[in-house]
Amino acid sequence: MEKIFEIQVRKVEKTCYASGEESLDIKSGDIVIVEFAKNTQDHAKVWSEINPSQLASKPVISGKILRKANEQDMLIIKENELLKNDAFRICNEKIKEINLEMKLIDVTYSFDRTIITFYYWATGRVDFRKLVKELASIFNCRIEMRQIGLRDEAKIKGGYGICGQEICCHRFLKDFEPITMKLVKTQSLPLDMSKISGLCGRLMCCLIFESKMYENTEDKE
Repeated sequence: MEKIFEIQVRKVEKTCYASGEESLDIKSGDIVIVEFAKNTQDHAKVWSEINPSQLASKPVISGKILRKANEQDMLIIKENELLKNDAFRICNEKIKEINLEMKLIDVTYSFDRTIITFYYWATGRVDFRKLVKELASIFNCRIEMRQIGLRDEAKIKGGYGICGQEICCHRFLKDFEPITMKLVKTQSLPLDMSKISGLCGRLMCCLIFESKMYENTEDKE
């Protein structure tokens, strides 16, 4: 019998659904090896088991969980983390050679090393066709380029907020929710951006956590 799980392949990727055999005994927080389309494999974090009847629409299954990551799998994942350092350096050199207006943020290898994904930030559209062609000839695998935002950069790199704790987006947030100045005013916080902004320079994600408590207080009054 198969179950459905919500998984996340990388911190900046949206969560997706994968099926897995009940015998695998998968739990929230487990690292698993997943097979996706075209027989590509990657590792992912399990967020939760999903009951399809609780979802508004039928979930789209993106992959199949092959197994919980074993000791050998974790060694491969660590090796991939080391390999990405050279890929980052080489890509940065090529970006400067081609003179592209983009900032490289992170690099990830798929578990089976068939895909290398380069995450970058840019103010506008970037023509990176020449860059991809040169990288593909160097690494001899599929190259993907993903443009991300400043909040995504903070989510990848991590750090500590003014509260003294590790920033929420890096520690536990799955997705970003819209944060507006309305939340700041509702909570009677100072309109000083240095005090209400996170490491990304955007409004702090934690503003939304307490918003319902303030809304409930207003309703009682």
